[in-house]
Amino acid sequence: MKTYLLRSKEIQEQINILGDDGVPVDYHENFWKGEVIDFVILQQDAFDKIDAVCPLERQEYMLDLVMDICKHNYDFDTFIEVGEYFKRVINLCKQMNYSEFHSEQFEDYRKKLNELLAEKQVA
Repeated sequence: MKTYLLRSKEIQEQINILGDDGVPVDYHENFWKGEVIDFVILQQDAFDKIDAVCPLERQEYMLDLVMDICKHNYDFDTFIEVGEYFKRVINLCKQMNYSEFHSEQFEDYRKKLNELLAEKQVA
C-alpha cells in the first residue's frame, strides 16, 4: 500500500509539471489507484456512525478489496476515462463504508463494484 501511495504522489508531481496529456495513460491509472487507497482506506467520516468506528474485520476486508483493485491492470484509452472510472470505483467503495458490514445494502454495492471492475479489468 505504501508503494502505491508513494508512486501516486510521484506521478501527481509529474502530471502537475507536464500536464495530463504529458504523461502516459498508465501513469494516470497508477495515480488513481493511490487515490482509491487514500479515499477508501485512509479517510474516515467522523460524522457517519458506521464509518466513524470501523471494526478490524471490516478494515481488513476493505483493505483486501482495495489492494485487489490496485493489483489489477485496466484497459483505458484516455486519461479522462481513467479519472471518471476510478471516481465511480471510489464512490461505490465509500458507499460500502457507509453501509453496515455485510448488510444487504453493503452486498449490493459490492455487486455493483464487481460489475464495474469487470468492465475494464484486463485478465
